Amino acid sequence: MPESVFGVVGLFDSADALMAAIPEVRARGFRNLHAYTPYPVHGMDEALDLPKSKLGVLVFLIGSIACVAAFTFEWWTSTRAYPLMTGGKPYNGWPGWVLVMVESTILFSTLTTGIGMLFAFNKLPYFGNPMLGSEAIASVTRDRFALMAASDRGALDVAGATEALRAVGAAALEVVYEPDHARPGVGWWVRTATTIVAASAVAGFGTWWAIRAYPTIKPMVNMEVQPRLDAQRPDAFFANGRGMQRPPDGTVPRASVPILDTVPDDAGKSLMNPLPVTAAVLARGRAQFNLHCAVCHDRLGTGHPWLDSTYQAFPVDLQTGPIRAAADGYLYWVISQGIRTMPGYAADISPDDRWAVVRYIRALQRSQDAPARDLK
Repeated sequence: MPESVFGVVGLFDSADALMAAIPEVRARGFRNLHAYTPYPVHGMDEALDLPKSKLGVLVFLIGSIACVAAFTFEWWTSTRAYPLMTGGKPYNGWPGWVLVMVESTILFSTLTTGIGMLFAFNKLPYFGNPMLGSEAIASVTRDRFALMAASDRGALDVAGATEALRAVGAAALEVVYEPDHARPGVGWWVRTATTIVAASAVAGFGTWWAIRAYPTIKPMVNMEVQPRLDAQRPDAFFANGRGMQRPPDGTVPRASVPILDTVPDDAGKSLMNPLPVTAAVLARGRAQFNLHCAVCHDRLGTGHPWLDSTYQAFPVDLQTGPIRAAADGYLYWVISQGIRTMPGYAADISPDDRWAVVRYIRALQRSQDAPARDLK
Protein backbone atom coordinates (compact mmCIF):
# COMPACT_ATOMS: atom_id res chain seq x y z
CA MET A 1 0.00 0.00 0.00
CA PRO A 2 1.36 3.48 -0.81
CA GLU A 3 2.65 5.38 2.16
CA SER A 4 0.75 8.69 1.81
CA VAL A 5 -3.00 9.37 1.65
CA PHE A 6 -4.28 11.85 -0.94
CA GLY A 7 -7.79 12.19 0.51
CA VAL A 8 -11.07 10.61 1.52
CA VAL A 9 -13.90 10.70 -1.07
CA GLY A 10 -17.63 10.54 -0.43
CA LEU A 11 -20.25 10.14 -3.18
CA PHE A 12 -23.60 11.97 -3.24
CA ASP A 13 -26.67 11.40 -5.36
CA SER A 14 -27.40 15.03 -6.27
CA ALA A 15 -25.79 18.43 -6.58
CA ASP A 16 -28.03 19.79 -3.82
CA ALA A 17 -26.83 17.10 -1.42
CA LEU A 18 -23.22 17.91 -2.29
CA MET A 19 -23.74 21.65 -1.79
CA ALA A 20 -25.42 21.04 1.56
CA ALA A 21 -22.55 18.78 2.72
CA ILE A 22 -19.72 21.21 1.98
CA PRO A 23 -20.36 23.73 4.82
CA GLU A 24 -20.96 20.93 7.33
CA VAL A 25 -17.66 19.24 6.51
CA ARG A 26 -15.87 22.60 6.66
CA ALA A 27 -17.42 23.21 10.06
CA ARG A 28 -15.77 19.99 11.28
CA GLY A 29 -12.34 21.48 10.55
CA PHE A 30 -11.63 20.10 7.07
CA ARG A 31 -10.74 23.11 4.92
CA ASN A 32 -8.91 21.50 1.99
CA LEU A 33 -11.97 20.23 0.11
CA HIS A 34 -12.22 19.20 -3.54
CA ALA A 35 -15.47 18.58 -5.44
CA TYR A 36 -15.88 16.43 -8.58
CA THR A 37 -19.11 16.74 -10.57
CA PRO A 38 -20.33 15.52 -14.00
CA TYR A 39 -21.32 19.09 -14.91
CA PRO A 40 -20.68 22.60 -13.54
CA VAL A 41 -22.63 23.40 -10.38
CA HIS A 42 -23.52 27.03 -9.74
CA GLY A 43 -22.01 28.40 -6.52
CA MET A 44 -19.45 25.59 -6.14
CA ASP A 45 -16.44 27.92 -6.18
CA GLU A 46 -17.85 30.09 -3.40
CA ALA A 47 -18.85 27.08 -1.31
CA LEU A 48 -15.33 25.62 -1.52
CA ASP A 49 -13.79 29.07 -0.96
CA LEU A 50 -11.73 28.72 -4.12
CA PRO A 51 -9.83 31.75 -5.44
CA LYS A 52 -11.17 33.33 -8.60
CA SER A 53 -9.69 31.77 -11.72
CA LYS A 54 -7.09 33.81 -13.56
CA LEU A 55 -8.14 32.28 -16.86
CA GLY A 56 -10.62 35.08 -17.58
CA VAL A 57 -7.94 37.73 -17.05
CA LEU A 58 -5.57 35.85 -19.35
CA VAL A 59 -8.23 35.47 -22.06
CA PHE A 60 -9.19 39.16 -21.84
CA LEU A 61 -5.55 40.23 -22.08
CA ILE A 62 -4.74 38.04 -25.10
CA GLY A 63 -8.06 38.92 -26.81
CA SER A 64 -7.42 42.64 -26.35
CA ILE A 65 -3.90 42.29 -27.75
CA ALA A 66 -5.27 40.39 -30.76
CA CYS A 67 -7.92 43.06 -31.38
CA VAL A 68 -5.39 45.91 -31.22
CA ALA A 69 -2.93 43.96 -33.37
CA ALA A 70 -5.60 43.35 -36.04
CA PHE A 71 -6.53 47.04 -36.08
CA THR A 72 -2.87 48.06 -36.31
CA PHE A 73 -2.23 45.64 -39.15
CA GLU A 74 -5.28 46.88 -41.10
CA TRP A 75 -4.37 50.52 -40.47
CA TRP A 76 -0.76 50.05 -41.54
CA THR A 77 -1.75 48.09 -44.65
CA SER A 78 -4.46 50.52 -45.78
CA THR A 79 -2.79 53.83 -44.91
CA ARG A 80 0.92 53.13 -45.26
CA ALA A 81 1.86 50.00 -47.21
CA TYR A 82 -0.95 49.87 -49.80
CA PRO A 83 -3.05 53.07 -49.68
CA LEU A 84 -5.63 52.11 -52.31
CA MET A 85 -8.83 54.12 -52.79
CA THR A 86 -11.79 51.73 -52.96
CA GLY A 87 -15.22 53.07 -53.89
CA GLY A 88 -14.36 56.55 -52.66
CA LYS A 89 -13.86 55.32 -49.09
CA PRO A 90 -11.13 56.89 -46.95
CA TYR A 91 -7.89 55.04 -46.42
CA ASN A 92 -8.56 54.90 -42.69
CA GLY A 93 -11.91 53.15 -43.15
CA TRP A 94 -11.94 51.47 -39.75
CA PRO A 95 -15.62 50.37 -39.86
CA GLY A 96 -14.65 47.90 -42.58
CA TRP A 97 -11.99 46.41 -40.34
CA VAL A 98 -14.34 45.46 -37.51
CA LEU A 99 -14.93 41.97 -38.90
CA VAL A 100 -11.19 41.21 -38.94
CA MET A 101 -10.81 42.63 -35.43
CA VAL A 102 -13.73 40.57 -34.09
CA GLU A 103 -12.58 37.34 -35.73
CA SER A 104 -9.01 37.82 -34.48
CA THR A 105 -10.26 38.47 -30.97
CA ILE A 106 -12.44 35.36 -31.01
CA LEU A 107 -9.70 33.17 -32.49
CA PHE A 108 -6.97 34.07 -30.01
CA SER A 109 -9.38 34.16 -27.07
CA THR A 110 -10.52 30.63 -27.91
CA LEU A 111 -6.98 29.36 -28.31
CA THR A 112 -5.97 31.01 -25.04
CA THR A 113 -8.94 29.45 -23.26
CA GLY A 114 -8.14 25.94 -24.47
CA ILE A 115 -4.37 26.08 -24.09
CA GLY A 116 -4.45 28.02 -20.83
CA MET A 117 -7.07 25.79 -19.20
CA LEU A 118 -5.54 22.48 -20.27
CA PHE A 119 -1.84 23.15 -20.00
CA ALA A 120 -1.28 26.21 -17.78
CA PHE A 121 -3.91 25.59 -15.09
CA ASN A 122 -4.79 21.88 -15.34
CA LYS A 123 -1.18 20.84 -15.96
CA LEU A 124 -2.06 18.52 -18.85
CA PRO A 125 -0.89 16.30 -20.53
CA TYR A 126 0.34 15.06 -17.10
CA PHE A 127 -2.47 12.80 -15.83
CA GLY A 128 -1.12 12.59 -12.30
CA ASN A 129 -4.16 13.42 -10.19
CA PRO A 130 -4.71 10.41 -7.87
CA MET A 131 -8.48 10.85 -8.22
CA LEU A 132 -8.21 9.57 -11.80
CA GLY A 133 -7.18 6.16 -10.45
CA SER A 134 -9.96 5.90 -7.87
CA GLU A 135 -13.06 3.75 -8.07
CA ALA A 136 -15.28 6.80 -7.55
CA ILE A 137 -14.19 8.54 -10.77
CA ALA A 138 -16.30 6.17 -12.90
CA SER A 139 -19.45 7.27 -11.05
CA VAL A 140 -18.51 10.96 -11.13
CA THR A 141 -18.18 10.91 -14.92
CA ARG A 142 -21.77 9.63 -15.16
CA ASP A 143 -24.26 10.92 -12.62
CA ARG A 144 -22.74 11.03 -9.12
CA PHE A 145 -21.18 13.90 -7.17
CA ALA A 146 -18.01 13.51 -5.11
CA LEU A 147 -16.59 15.51 -2.22
CA MET A 148 -13.02 14.88 -1.12
CA ALA A 149 -11.38 15.87 2.15
CA ALA A 150 -7.83 16.14 0.82
CA SER A 151 -4.62 16.00 2.80
CA ASP A 152 -3.06 19.33 3.70
CA ARG A 153 0.70 19.16 3.24
CA GLY A 154 0.63 15.41 3.69
CA ALA A 155 -1.42 15.43 6.91
CA LEU A 156 -5.01 14.17 7.07
CA ASP A 157 -7.15 12.63 9.80
CA VAL A 158 -8.49 9.74 7.73
CA ALA A 159 -10.84 8.48 10.45
CA GLY A 160 -12.18 11.95 11.16
CA ALA A 161 -12.67 12.69 7.46
CA THR A 162 -14.44 9.39 6.96
CA GLU A 163 -16.75 10.06 9.89
CA ALA A 164 -17.46 13.64 8.71
CA LEU A 165 -18.44 12.51 5.21
CA ARG A 166 -20.55 9.68 6.57
CA ALA A 167 -22.34 12.11 8.91
CA VAL A 168 -23.34 14.45 6.06
CA GLY A 169 -24.92 11.64 4.04
CA ALA A 170 -22.20 10.34 1.72
CA ALA A 171 -23.48 7.18 0.05
CA ALA A 172 -20.07 5.60 -0.55
CA LEU A 173 -16.65 6.28 0.96
CA GLU A 174 -13.18 5.63 -0.43
CA VAL A 175 -9.66 6.43 0.69
CA VAL A 176 -7.52 7.64 -2.23
CA TYR A 177 -3.76 7.19 -2.01
CA GLU A 178 -0.94 9.02 -3.72
CA PRO A 179 0.44 7.09 -6.73
CA ASP A 180 3.83 5.55 -6.23
CA HIS A 181 5.58 7.19 -9.16
CA ALA A 182 7.47 10.37 -9.91
CA ARG A 183 6.56 13.12 -12.33
CA PRO A 184 7.52 12.46 -15.96
CA GLY A 185 11.08 13.26 -16.86
CA VAL A 186 12.82 14.45 -19.99
CA GLY A 187 12.46 11.09 -21.70
CA TRP A 188 8.67 11.12 -21.28
CA TRP A 189 8.44 14.59 -22.81
CA VAL A 190 10.67 13.56 -25.73
CA ARG A 191 8.51 10.51 -26.45
CA THR A 192 5.32 12.56 -26.19
CA ALA A 193 6.63 15.28 -28.54
CA THR A 194 7.86 12.67 -31.01
CA THR A 195 4.46 10.98 -31.02
CA ILE A 196 2.65 14.28 -31.65
CA VAL A 197 4.99 15.23 -34.50
CA ALA A 198 4.70 11.79 -36.07
CA ALA A 199 0.91 11.81 -35.86
CA SER A 200 0.78 15.29 -37.42
CA ALA A 201 3.10 14.22 -40.23
CA VAL A 202 1.05 11.12 -40.98
CA ALA A 203 -2.20 13.12 -40.97
CA GLY A 204 -0.74 15.83 -43.21
CA PHE A 205 0.78 13.38 -45.68
CA GLY A 206 -2.42 11.35 -45.74
CA THR A 207 -4.50 14.44 -46.54
CA TRP A 208 -2.05 15.51 -49.26
CA TRP A 209 -2.10 12.03 -50.81
CA ALA A 210 -5.91 11.89 -50.74
CA ILE A 211 -6.21 15.24 -52.52
CA ARG A 212 -3.66 14.17 -55.13
CA ALA A 213 -5.36 10.81 -55.65
CA TYR A 214 -8.86 12.26 -55.90
CA PRO A 215 -8.45 15.81 -57.24
CA THR A 216 -12.10 16.11 -58.26
CA ILE A 217 -13.36 15.46 -54.73
CA LYS A 218 -13.06 18.69 -52.78
CA PRO A 219 -13.21 18.46 -48.99
CA MET A 220 -15.37 21.58 -48.58
CA VAL A 221 -17.63 22.97 -51.31
CA ASN A 222 -20.29 24.69 -49.21
CA MET A 223 -19.20 28.18 -50.25
CA GLU A 224 -18.62 27.27 -53.90
CA VAL A 225 -21.67 25.11 -54.53
CA GLN A 226 -24.79 26.45 -52.90
CA PRO A 227 -28.42 26.86 -53.95
CA ARG A 228 -29.08 30.03 -55.90
CA LEU A 229 -31.76 31.52 -58.08
CA ASP A 230 -30.73 33.35 -61.22
CA ALA A 231 -32.82 36.27 -62.45
CA GLN A 232 -35.50 35.52 -65.04
CA ARG A 233 -35.19 31.75 -64.40
CA PRO A 234 -38.17 29.49 -63.62
CA ASP A 235 -38.44 27.93 -60.20
CA ALA A 236 -40.74 25.08 -59.24
CA PHE A 237 -40.76 26.17 -55.61
CA PHE A 238 -43.46 28.78 -56.30
CA ALA A 239 -46.93 27.91 -57.55
CA ASN A 240 -46.66 30.20 -60.58
CA GLY A 241 -43.30 28.67 -61.59
CA ARG A 242 -41.50 32.01 -61.59
CA GLY A 243 -38.23 32.59 -59.83
CA MET A 244 -38.70 36.34 -59.40
CA GLN A 245 -41.83 37.21 -57.45
CA ARG A 246 -43.66 40.49 -57.28
CA PRO A 247 -43.63 42.15 -53.86
CA PRO A 248 -46.78 41.80 -51.76
CA ASP A 249 -49.60 44.22 -52.47
CA GLY A 250 -49.13 47.47 -50.64
CA THR A 251 -45.34 47.18 -50.43
CA VAL A 252 -43.59 50.56 -50.63
CA PRO A 253 -39.90 51.45 -50.70
CA ARG A 254 -38.33 52.11 -47.33
CA ALA A 255 -38.64 55.72 -46.10
CA SER A 256 -41.21 56.40 -48.86
CA VAL A 257 -44.71 57.76 -48.29
CA PRO A 258 -47.13 56.06 -50.70
CA ILE A 259 -49.84 57.95 -52.55
CA LEU A 260 -53.06 56.14 -51.75
CA ASP A 261 -55.37 58.30 -53.87
CA THR A 262 -56.13 56.97 -57.33
CA VAL A 263 -57.33 60.23 -58.92
CA PRO A 264 -55.85 63.74 -58.63
CA ASP A 265 -59.07 65.30 -57.33
CA ASP A 266 -59.01 63.04 -54.26
CA ALA A 267 -55.34 63.83 -53.74
CA GLY A 268 -56.20 67.53 -53.77
CA LYS A 269 -58.46 66.95 -50.78
CA SER A 270 -56.22 64.63 -48.75
CA LEU A 271 -52.66 65.85 -49.42
CA MET A 272 -51.25 69.03 -47.89
CA ASN A 273 -47.98 70.70 -48.80
CA PRO A 274 -45.64 70.20 -45.80
CA LEU A 275 -43.00 72.70 -46.97
CA PRO A 276 -43.05 76.36 -45.90
CA VAL A 277 -42.80 79.20 -48.38
CA THR A 278 -39.15 80.19 -48.01
CA ALA A 279 -36.44 81.35 -50.37
CA ALA A 280 -34.62 78.01 -49.97
CA VAL A 281 -37.73 75.98 -50.84
CA LEU A 282 -38.49 78.15 -53.89
CA ALA A 283 -34.88 77.88 -55.09
CA ARG A 284 -35.07 74.12 -54.68
CA GLY A 285 -38.34 73.99 -56.63
CA ARG A 286 -37.02 76.23 -59.40
CA ALA A 287 -34.00 73.96 -59.92
CA GLN A 288 -36.20 70.87 -60.27
CA PHE A 289 -38.78 72.68 -62.42
CA ASN A 290 -36.17 73.95 -64.88
CA LEU A 291 -34.57 70.50 -65.00
CA HIS A 292 -37.69 68.38 -65.55
CA CYS A 293 -40.67 70.60 -66.41
CA ALA A 294 -39.51 73.67 -68.33
CA VAL A 295 -38.77 71.76 -71.55
CA CYS A 296 -42.52 71.21 -72.00
CA HIS A 297 -44.20 73.90 -69.88
CA ASP A 298 -41.71 76.75 -70.51
CA ARG A 299 -39.79 78.49 -67.74
CA LEU A 300 -42.87 80.57 -66.88
CA GLY A 301 -45.26 77.63 -67.07
CA THR A 302 -47.11 78.97 -70.10
CA GLY A 303 -47.29 75.57 -71.82
CA HIS A 304 -45.16 76.55 -74.82
CA PRO A 305 -42.67 73.69 -75.29
CA TRP A 306 -39.13 74.24 -76.43
CA LEU A 307 -39.41 71.29 -78.80
CA ASP A 308 -40.08 71.59 -82.54
CA SER A 309 -43.25 70.64 -84.40
CA THR A 310 -42.48 66.94 -84.29
CA TYR A 311 -43.48 67.05 -80.63
CA GLN A 312 -47.20 66.38 -80.98
CA ALA A 313 -48.23 66.74 -77.32
CA PHE A 314 -49.97 69.81 -75.95
CA PRO A 315 -48.57 70.65 -72.47
CA VAL A 316 -50.96 72.28 -70.01
CA ASP A 317 -50.66 76.02 -69.45
CA LEU A 318 -49.97 76.27 -65.73
CA GLN A 319 -51.15 79.88 -65.73
CA THR A 320 -54.76 79.07 -66.56
CA GLY A 321 -57.59 79.45 -64.09
CA PRO A 322 -58.28 75.73 -63.48
CA ILE A 323 -54.65 75.04 -62.61
CA ARG A 324 -54.52 78.11 -60.36
CA ALA A 325 -57.63 76.87 -58.59
CA ALA A 326 -56.36 73.31 -58.22
CA ALA A 327 -55.15 72.29 -54.78
CA ASP A 328 -51.48 71.64 -54.06
CA GLY A 329 -52.24 67.94 -53.58
CA TYR A 330 -53.69 67.81 -57.10
CA LEU A 331 -50.44 69.17 -58.62
CA TYR A 332 -48.34 66.86 -56.43
CA TRP A 333 -50.34 63.83 -57.61
CA VAL A 334 -49.92 64.80 -61.28
CA ILE A 335 -46.17 65.32 -60.87
CA SER A 336 -45.85 61.97 -59.11
CA GLN A 337 -48.19 59.78 -61.17
CA GLY A 338 -48.38 61.61 -64.48
CA ILE A 339 -51.48 62.42 -66.52
CA ARG A 340 -52.38 61.87 -70.18
CA THR A 341 -49.09 62.11 -72.18
CA MET A 342 -47.12 63.41 -69.20
CA PRO A 343 -45.16 60.65 -67.40
CA GLY A 344 -44.86 60.40 -63.63
CA TYR A 345 -41.69 61.69 -62.00
CA ALA A 346 -41.87 59.83 -58.69
CA ALA A 347 -38.78 57.81 -59.61
CA ASP A 348 -36.78 60.90 -60.58
CA ILE A 349 -37.83 63.58 -58.09
CA SER A 350 -37.94 63.03 -54.34
CA PRO A 351 -41.19 63.74 -52.44
CA ASP A 352 -39.82 66.92 -50.86
CA ASP A 353 -38.56 68.15 -54.23
CA ARG A 354 -42.01 67.52 -55.76
CA TRP A 355 -43.62 69.63 -53.06
CA ALA A 356 -40.96 72.29 -53.68
CA VAL A 357 -41.91 72.26 -57.40
CA VAL A 358 -45.53 72.84 -56.40
CA ARG A 359 -44.45 75.86 -54.32
CA TYR A 360 -42.47 77.19 -57.24
CA ILE A 361 -45.44 76.75 -59.64
CA ARG A 362 -47.49 78.87 -57.25
CA ALA A 363 -44.73 81.50 -57.32
CA LEU A 364 -44.76 81.47 -61.16
CA GLN A 365 -48.55 81.88 -61.21
CA ARG A 366 -48.37 84.79 -58.81
CA SER A 367 -45.54 86.42 -60.79
CA GLN A 368 -47.71 86.53 -63.92
CA ASP A 369 -50.80 87.85 -62.17
CA ALA A 370 -49.51 89.69 -59.14
CA PRO A 371 -52.03 91.52 -56.97
CA ALA A 372 -51.66 95.20 -56.40
CA ARG A 373 -50.21 94.72 -52.90
CA ASP A 374 -47.24 92.85 -54.41
CA LEU A 375 -46.39 95.85 -56.56
CA LYS A 376 -45.95 98.24 -53.67
